[in-house]
Amino acid sequence: MVGLGLTRLEPLRTFAASSVGAPGEGALGGPPEGPYSIDRLRALAVDAATWAGDGDLAHELSEVCCWAPAATAIRRRPLAVQERGAEYFFRHFPGGDQLAETLFYTNNTVWRAPRFRFDPDDLVSKHYDLLQQPQLGLRTEVLSPAKLNGAGRDARLGLLLDRESGERLAKAADRAEPMWAALSVLSGMMLDPTEGLQRRLTPRLSLNQATDRAFARQATVGYTQIVIGAAQRAVWSDMLNGKNPALPLLQLGAAGYLPLGEGDGRFYLLRMGGGTHAAGYRTANA
Repeated sequence: MVGLGLTRLEPLRTFAASSVGAPGEGALGGPPEGPYSIDRLRALAVDAATWAGDGDLAHELSEVCCWAPAATAIRRRPLAVQERGAEYFFRHFPGGDQLAETLFYTNNTVWRAPRFRFDPDDLVSKHYDLLQQPQLGLRTEVLSPAKLNGAGRDARLGLLLDRESGERLAKAADRAEPMWAALSVLSGMMLDPTEGLQRRLTPRLSLNQATDRAFARQATVGYTQIVIGAAQRAVWSDMLNGKNPALPLLQLGAAGYLPLGEGDGRFYLLRMGGGTHAAGYRTANA
């Protein structure tokens, strides 16, 4: 049920496996038994769909091989069904409410046709409130891909917990197995958003293809960092005062704004609607 998402997003599996206190010789699927095993996660997904009142989805989830097709099947359902199912699925995970929110917005991020509308200034402000960092003098700048012209290329997000913090938290409570389980599920949910992002930012007939492709890769890594950061902080939320500054950024993504991060006194957002070029250089001659 997990394989495809993990093999196509190898950094997630590597990150989970390298967590302090991770299962010893667990296979690709994680722990062979217990509440976070593959079989248990599959059964839990079916139970969640049934509990949410969608028997057809429960049947689909019982037959899929991995999380990528499951993500597609879930995304086709009404948002209310998805929300209830995610809450049920993660209800016994540490930080389950935040993990449910992470799954809900990640799996409903569609850059070409966003399903949500949010005020970007409000969400950026909330992001900084949750980081407990001042936003004084910092302003939100929204760019389109066609008007990027190098702005935001050096912006930074910095959402991932560092190793020192991870080791300190792991000494207080081992969360390796729920971390693995959450990342394995989210790996499948991230496939369509990350591939869609690459397609929308990959230049056509650009005069600076290498630079533009590098930026497309950087943007994809940045989005991945937001999702991993949200999962990390969710699983450790009871020791982080319940604050998760990645969640407002996930909402921004679901509304069609890719957070690039902070730089030069601005917090850059890339509005993915409309143009499809990272730098916008075009020529009439192929």
